[in-house]
Amino acid sequence: MQRTRNHGAYFMLLLTYILALAGSLKPFLLVIAPLVALHAVTVDLTYSKMLARKLGKTDLALMIINAIPYLFLFRPYFLIPATIFLLSIILSYAKVNVLPQILGTLGLSSLMLPWISLAGTVTILDISVYVVWCAYTVVEALYVEYKLPFRKIGANVVRGTWAIFLLVGGAFSFLFPPLALSLIEPSIRFFKPGEKLRSASEIRELGKRGSKRTIALFALLAFTLILYHIFGVLGVIMPSVVGSFTVTQATYGHLA
Repeated sequence: MQRTRNHGAYFMLLLTYILALAGSLKPFLLVIAPLVALHAVTVDLTYSKMLARKLGKTDLALMIINAIPYLFLFRPYFLIPATIFLLSIILSYAKVNVLPQILGTLGLSSLMLPWISLAGTVTILDISVYVVWCAYTVVEALYVEYKLPFRKIGANVVRGTWAIFLLVGGAFSFLFPPLALSLIEPSIRFFKPGEKLRSASEIRELGKRGSKRTIALFALLAFTLILYHIFGVLGVIMPSVVGSFTVTQATYGHLA
């Protein structure tokens, strides 16, 4: 039987890596591109086995190989995805449904901030984008699980999870207006998730629509990072720098 390739893992890791590049704007992160590729291949090879509770010695060895480089590149932020991935495996072997899948998706998106931290200081903007990206991927994964006809997940679970995020992390978006724009479409869809799919044959179309919406949100997040980091809209992140620029500008204006 031919193994089905996990395109979702490649897709999520690619977008997360690009967001990390946009957040750091330093060529150093290009060095870890082979490691990112290794992560994608590893998830592709082991994810379905993990859900089926059939991880073998070779799979565990491959996971350890993925972790070794971070012993030399360690930052505290890496404890976040490490904890999420470990919890996903534990819950899977505990025969808990749905949560391992959702945590697996979150684990991939949660690598963004740790990767940014490799290149330098993490800013409030980076954390804000990180919160939105991780929250979206979690609720999007939950939304997909809800839509599956064979999952016993109610629409209120999707609504409630997204509402909690908006209460806890939505405040970050008000610091950076483009982030607030990125929340509009997900809020409309997650608060009104619609009916479940009628059959499994509709799953492919659901996946295509979800990918397009994810790319749209990703584009807004990348735009926000580039806008504030490159064009110097950094009043919230680096007030001292912006303040110095304002004083200098005022001084030259007075002399003129």
